[in-house]
Amino acid sequence: MTDPKNPTRGPMPGAMPGPMSGMALAGLKVVECATVIAAPFCGKLMADFGADVIHVEPPGKGDHLRQFGFTKDGINPWWKYYDRNKSAVTLDISKPKGRDILLRLLSDADIFIENFRPGRLEEWGIHYEDLAKLNPRLIMIRLTGYGQTGPYAEQPGFGTIIEAMSGFAHMTGEPDGPPTMPQFALADSVAGLYAVSAAMFAVYNRDVVGTGKGQVIDVAIWEGLYSILGPNATVYQLTGEAPTRMGNRVPTSAPRNTYKTKDNRWLVIAGATQTTATRLLTVVGGETLAKDPRFANNMLRVKNVAALDEYISAWMGERTFDEVMAILNECEVPVGPINTIADIMKDPHAVAREMIVDVPDEHKGTLKQEGVFPRMVGTPGKARHTGKSMGADNDEVFGSRLGMTAAEMAELKTQGII
Repeated sequence: MTDPKNPTRGPMPGAMPGPMSGMALAGLKVVECATVIAAPFCGKLMADFGADVIHVEPPGKGDHLRQFGFTKDGINPWWKYYDRNKSAVTLDISKPKGRDILLRLLSDADIFIENFRPGRLEEWGIHYEDLAKLNPRLIMIRLTGYGQTGPYAEQPGFGTIIEAMSGFAHMTGEPDGPPTMPQFALADSVAGLYAVSAAMFAVYNRDVVGTGKGQVIDVAIWEGLYSILGPNATVYQLTGEAPTRMGNRVPTSAPRNTYKTKDNRWLVIAGATQTTATRLLTVVGGETLAKDPRFANNMLRVKNVAALDEYISAWMGERTFDEVMAILNECEVPVGPINTIADIMKDPHAVAREMIVDVPDEHKGTLKQEGVFPRMVGTPGKARHTGKSMGADNDEVFGSRLGMTAAEMAELKTQGII
């Protein structure tokens, strides 16, 4: 919560005692009316670093994310991960009474995250202009498929569709194969990362620059994924050709591919720099190959990548995985295994860096989850608990924070408001 005596100074020191004290976002209050992954991922990242994030779900139905993938022993892995470190409340903001309760929550909030189709909140009488009058410091993150404006704005935005429309799928896969989609929420995750960055820009402008004012942040999932694919617009302008599928090769450097060893294991190497490529070529084919004019610099290696990969693949195929790793590591050639999650969980470096942690869980005691990233040395984040049961924090949020009586909450529950 911000300091009411000096609204431009930001969060009050010690505003969030207990487990959040000493964390980077301690004191930052966030209300999240969002479902599935993109917007909740934004809130999760803030919560990992100490923000007080209240996740709002419609009573009875809950967040669609609770039904993702599978549930085993009452545990849904996706819900437990994307909703970790948040308070869980139920509230029907489409109804006037629910909207009024939301306004009370937002009256002293720093950030409001929502991902409804453009115009939906306004249909329910929730307008940023009114919220800004109630709380001029409020930052509103509006995360949708195509943004708040434009011909596609009102279309439902799903990451799968965005991954196709962005150009990603067209670039991914084997040259003679179909466009390939990712198996994880790539577009949603990128959008969530952009949303967090923009939120921190807005907090800086409000509290450090000292404007004291919030603003609306319009994040489109389509624009996020499109923007990280590289300078494709310039490439097309210069060449008249769109980037297309190259398998595991890339148009920018060579060698860069996956290779199978004698014992049928896979690894990847990256030899983009001249010194690295020279060391690799010397290992694979001696001085003769290292001095082959076809591979004299990176642009030539890209041009002759098929021949280059034939040499490397043949060399790999004559040696076991352990032999290849030992030789290339000794020669300082970047090489790595194609890991599964099982490999990562027992990798000594991953263990040392806490890439997987045991997180307290209300059902199972603890669950293994991905750690908190990035690593902040002075104010580290922490996975304090996994996603909670629906409405687990209704009493604390509506009762303790908003001062509702047990009778009032019981009546609201009967009416389907909470």
